[in-house]
Amino acid sequence: IIYFSSSLSVSGGFSETYAALCDYNGISCKEEVQWDVDTIYHSQDNREFNLVDFSHLESRDLAVIVASMAYNTWFTKLYCKDLRIGSEVSEQVLHTLSKSSSLEELTLENAGLKSDFAQKLSVALSENPASVIHSLNLAHNTLDNQGTKQMPYFPVRLTNLPISVLVTSLLPLSLSALCSSDEYSNSLLHLDLSKNPGVLSGEDNLYLFLSQPNCLVHLDLSDTDCAVDSLFGALLRGCCADLSYLNLSKNSFSHRKVKETLPLFRQFFSSAFSLTHVSLASMKLPPDALRSVPLFSNSLLLSLTHLQLTRMTVASLALKSAGASVIQELFPRVSSIATLDISDNGLDADLLSVLPALSRHTSLKHLYLGKNFNIKSSRVLEEILQKLVQLIQEEECALQSLSLADSRLRSRGTVLVNALGSNTCLRKVDLSGNSLEDIGAKMLSKALQINTTLRSVTWDRNNTSATGFLDVARRALLRNNQTQRFSQRQALRLHQGLVTSTAEQVAKVQSILKVFRPLDFFNILLRYSLILKWIK
Repeated sequence: IIYFSSSLSVSGGFSETYAALCDYNGISCKEEVQWDVDTIYHSQDNREFNLVDFSHLESRDLAVIVASMAYNTWFTKLYCKDLRIGSEVSEQVLHTLSKSSSLEELTLENAGLKSDFAQKLSVALSENPASVIHSLNLAHNTLDNQGTKQMPYFPVRLTNLPISVLVTSLLPLSLSALCSSDEYSNSLLHLDLSKNPGVLSGEDNLYLFLSQPNCLVHLDLSDTDCAVDSLFGALLRGCCADLSYLNLSKNSFSHRKVKETLPLFRQFFSSAFSLTHVSLASMKLPPDALRSVPLFSNSLLLSLTHLQLTRMTVASLALKSAGASVIQELFPRVSSIATLDISDNGLDADLLSVLPALSRHTSLKHLYLGKNFNIKSSRVLEEILQKLVQLIQEEECALQSLSLADSRLRSRGTVLVNALGSNTCLRKVDLSGNSLEDIGAKMLSKALQINTTLRSVTWDRNNTSATGFLDVARRALLRNNQTQRFSQRQALRLHQGLVTSTAEQVAKVQSILKVFRPLDFFNILLRYSLILKWIK
């Protein structure tokens, strides 16, 4: 192997090493690979090598690319998702792991790995005392029990271990590995076991690990059938003080053990001062447990003044009128929350009292309200939409994104679409699933003609025809052609960029293009949708 020092070439001499390996293996050197690394990756200071960028190449070409990273000190991450790699490539991944002293993160998600890959990976890491790998993501690969017997020998310096959806049989062994070494308690920061229905049913290893003092800051147990009743006691003894991200969505709370577990539930939320993100979406919480959640507990408001909670997801909890009254009373006093998801909660007509409470919250930046508009009275619906319009048009409104997805507003929703024209705060709006039809598209086209802040509009499932899409595309193109001219300073920088190196040229041009034609991507989506409709 020929190793080129970073002082001899850009990107740690990757191109030279790659060319030498191509010559040694008797395959043609792909200039596009060298150009991408030396120009795009280098100009953006991108240390993550993405194999998907070269998915069009043959397996043998990808294998040589990976082999070139074994002694490269520029790249610290190797990423591959939804790209099936053959044995040639996976063997070179293992070789790189056994030699590299700079690779810190490896992601091979849904990469078609063989069942024995985990065992070989463990061996490769054990052969490299200089390894600095700290993050492994092997999600969505069929790795069986036989292939994971060496899991306990993964390096204990791991800080990030997303092992979601490997297979059900893998997770118990993985959790057993966590508990087999005290070292993990001092190193593992991120644990993701999500999207494994039933896998934590009757599983005790997880609670054993969590009950020990540990340094976890990110825990995702969504859709795992974990025993929420047992979880909070373990968290209180383990990582309560440091945990910042907790996702328990799509799990259930035992109604039979409410009296036993409620004190632990309340104690956790009154003690977890580092929490910034909590998701309890689609959980079957009994009313008493719901009142212990920060957003719905008057007794916890004193504690909330010390919390850093910025994102609260309580979607699909059937809050209805009881939850609406609590939000109206308490939410304005929870000053830290910047993102609130209360979608699909049957709030309906109670939005009349909820929206004024939200408008008094000066820190709220992202709001999800979809599936809460099942209102039979046209007059009440119109009044709610008017309050929503008032909310986004207030001078002190801090909202940056608003989602009303799947609310079936139909033609009455055009009052909100019209209001987007004069709105100056929203950057992102999701109006999908509202059957706004062509009249809504026409209103959107007029709004986009004068709005200067929107950067993203989601318009799926609105029964819009080709005529409606053409209207929006024409108006948006007209606006783009009339605004965002180059300033003299930008023109000078562009001129100066023409005499710099290729890498610097790319970086300068990209920085200028970031402020040019902000709705071009939206136009492309509209054209694509229009083409699909014509094909049909």
